[in-house]
Amino acid sequence: MIPLLAPVLLLVAMHWSAQFLARQSSGLFGRRLQLYLFGLLGTIVHEGSHVIACVLFRHRVHRVKWFDAQATDGALGSVEHSYDPTSAYQRVGTVVIGIAPLVVGAVVILFAAQRLLGLTPPVAWSVSTWSVSAWQVDDVPMWRWALFAYVSISVGGSMHLSASDVRGTWRGVVTLAIWSAAALLATALLWWVLQHVAPFVWDSSVVPRWRDALRHLTRISESLAIAMLLAIAINTLCAVLLMLPRLASARAR
Repeated sequence: MIPLLAPVLLLVAMHWSAQFLARQSSGLFGRRLQLYLFGLLGTIVHEGSHVIACVLFRHRVHRVKWFDAQATDGALGSVEHSYDPTSAYQRVGTVVIGIAPLVVGAVVILFAAQRLLGLTPPVAWSVSTWSVSAWQVDDVPMWRWALFAYVSISVGGSMHLSASDVRGTWRGVVTLAIWSAAALLATALLWWVLQHVAPFVWDSSVVPRWRDALRHLTRISESLAIAMLLAIAINTLCAVLLMLPRLASARAR
């Protein structure tokens, strides 16, 4: 149960932190200025993640609106797509397409932290090596910090799910839940076979390859978790920093 709940809680935290950041950014700069300052990059990443997921899950993309600050319905961007409801793979795709902005946005922020601040690779690739020393980013020019802050606010504030994202996601939840449970059982069974059966049946070179593949998948999942945790922390920190001038102004009155 915990392995299934952890990703859900992580996604909820991502959604909440992004909404929190978007509210504080809009409150400080004003809705119109906030849209033009930070909305363009964030919306392009948001909608681009939907498009990538559509392609991966063989959905047909009909129209993409990358950015429209004048939209009367509040939707800065949108992706119109369709799929075959008889295909289980494409139904699962509705879930991935819906949550894609959370995942892709987290990866973008992690990439920016690595490239602009010099965040050390061990943190990016393994939870087990997480340490305070990884955050010692010395001699980083101010322009890099400023650019990283801009990327964080722009992308981080656009990582929340819209109403249409949530509606589309629910269509494939049941199918995805069944697939996830089956994948967990299959993984557990495969690990048991590798530990107790394979050494007596397969060639000695086969088992290490399977184990390496499983470890590689584990590292990928850990990297994704690190990216999302980093995005949550940065979203929350940026939101708090943006809230401070408003609090100071209110107190001065």
